[in-house]
Amino acid sequence: MNDTRQDSKRSFSADIVSVFSSNVFSLVANLLLVILLTRVLGAEGYGIYTAILVVPLLVVSFFQMGIRPSTVFLMGSAKHEADNIVSAVVSTLIITGSLGMLFSGITYLLMFRQGYTPLLVSLALATIPMRLTSIYAGGVFLAKEEMRKANLMNWLTALLMLLFGVIFVWLLRLQVTGALAGLLLSNLIVSVNAINLLRKEYKIKISLRNPLILKMIKLGVVYAASFLIIQLNYRIDILLLQWLADKKEVGLYSLGVAVSELLWQIPLAVSIVVMTRSANSTNQKLMNESTARLIRLSLLAGILLSLVIYAVAPFIIPLVFGRDFTESVRIIQTILPGILFVIVFRILSGQLSGMGKPQVALKAFIPALVLNVIFNLILIPRYGGIGSAISTNISYLAGTLIYVIYYCRITGTSLKAIFAYSRNDFETLRNILQRRFK
Repeated sequence: MNDTRQDSKRSFSADIVSVFSSNVFSLVANLLLVILLTRVLGAEGYGIYTAILVVPLLVVSFFQMGIRPSTVFLMGSAKHEADNIVSAVVSTLIITGSLGMLFSGITYLLMFRQGYTPLLVSLALATIPMRLTSIYAGGVFLAKEEMRKANLMNWLTALLMLLFGVIFVWLLRLQVTGALAGLLLSNLIVSVNAINLLRKEYKIKISLRNPLILKMIKLGVVYAASFLIIQLNYRIDILLLQWLADKKEVGLYSLGVAVSELLWQIPLAVSIVVMTRSANSTNQKLMNESTARLIRLSLLAGILLSLVIYAVAPFIIPLVFGRDFTESVRIIQTILPGILFVIVFRILSGQLSGMGKPQVALKAFIPALVLNVIFNLILIPRYGGIGSAISTNISYLAGTLIYVIYYCRITGTSLKAIFAYSRNDFETLRNILQRRFK
């Protein structure tokens, strides 16, 4: 019994390290891309680039339709043949990819803004089915615990985006058009590779009559709604800044948020592994203990990293991104507490999502979203990006607190069990570090 548990712990640690390593590589590549784009495009150009991608980002968030966690759940239950599940995934992709582009196109027509040329809009729209392909395929790989293939969807996209950014934006000086073209091409290559990997392992039959499609969508619709609400909380501030401030302010705020969200790489890796494990877990108590321990360790790492970011931001931001982005420093320093709050939510949501309870995120973050909008409308006209950062902090704190309360009720876990540190926490940390640098 002890040997089995120890093997499980080592496997858990190995998966977390694997996902985290992939995320760190992607983070570095994305950071280099942001540096490139801010240097070449300037605050206004970078603001246009980030603003035009908000709609595709939100649409992809919704039209994921919860297929990724649904795939993990269905394949983990072993009640259906894997070929039929994957066929349903690919068939659903055709539907959602088409609807996503249509919905986004209508949205752009209704909220067309100066600087959004037909070419820019077309490039942004074309990324939607490609991004969905990577997400759907990643769900299949996660369900089979094929972390190497799942990680490939992540780091390869980041690497190609950086490569094409250098070519199109820096060398060819194609500005925002080049940045979007690089984004599209990188996602296209990764999505084609993902389909090829699936075809080699599964017999895929495209059919809209596959009964698993409806079952998958029914199961995933709550996942989709909860993910959309969460993404709205993350990005509604940028939409409101577009309407209430200028493009430069959007660029300054977008950079500040991008740098601050570097703290999310740790909980993101942890939540993915927690979701896949909880979907197949038969020991709820052990799962609760593991999740709580990972929260404590992630919070500790997040606090240390946030202190570093707070201290070095005034020196690094002007040096790396240019003096035009000096005002982003205050945004970074202001929003860091909110980013820390979300670390707790991300890990807890990984477990509850794996348990088939995504609706909890809706109960927690719909009120948080309302608060976010209200405070943004009040504070942006007076304080600009800083006001938006304050609003984000309020929203993240409220959403996380509500989610923690629901989590404790559902799992029977106390607040002390989640947040009280123990000697075993640091032994676990040592084991993870030993495995990482072995």
